[in-house]
Amino acid sequence: MGSAALRTRTPRFVTYLVWALLLVLAIGQPAARGPEMAPSEVIGVHAGTDAAELQGKTYAALGDSISAGRFATAQEGTFPALVAQKLGMNLDLVAHSGAKAAWAIPLLGTVAAAHPALVTIELGTNDVGFNTPPDVFAYQYETIVAAVAGPQTRVLCIGSWLPSDSLDAIIAQVCERHGGTFVSLNGFYGVNDFHGQDGGSSFLGRTDWFHPGDQGHAAIAAAVLSALGAGPAPVVGPLPPAPQIPDVIRTHPK
Repeated sequence: MGSAALRTRTPRFVTYLVWALLLVLAIGQPAARGPEMAPSEVIGVHAGTDAAELQGKTYAALGDSISAGRFATAQEGTFPALVAQKLGMNLDLVAHSGAKAAWAIPLLGTVAAAHPALVTIELGTNDVGFNTPPDVFAYQYETIVAAVAGPQTRVLCIGSWLPSDSLDAIIAQVCERHGGTFVSLNGFYGVNDFHGQDGGSSFLGRTDWFHPGDQGHAAIAAAVLSALGAGPAPVVGPLPPAPQIPDVIRTHPK
């Protein structure tokens, strides 16, 4: 009877196994799982003394589509909004989808006019994706950081969402040279849970896998808050080998 039961269950088991294998091959994306980090958990972290002095002041978030909020489900779930809410700051968002470092240079006066006590610079991902020469990026990034840094302004330079050791090295060196703090996103791109759902919905429209989803934005916010002494850093790992980055990055599903 045991043998007969085994024979009747084996085809169904094999079918499930084959479908599971086909699903993995079809997705073709990193499968590492990140921590369950909901936006509400980030907001619940108690602020440290280093960040208490920022309350009630202006926070300027300068960046690309990730700073703009793609693709968090709701506007209050974007990483700049989470940081601003956690610190009790007034958010001044200066961000644009597809922005490379060069895009920000004409807008530096706008950032300075807000007299921010905190600035996050989240640029570089599109420079990685579209192969901005390193020396050109270094000059542009130097211009940006030099313009926003000052004795009354905390500057945090966020690393590239797309993996790039060389570009992150430039960001870190320039930032630290001007008294800022480098916030690494190393490993974030390889965590599948940090990405949005391809073809899902958000306050900015249909989502894709490339951009961070709610957990990704929460993880970035946690990294920023940790750098300010306002909470623990997100735990990322264990990770698979770094994924291959396609020559053409699809940012909008068909």
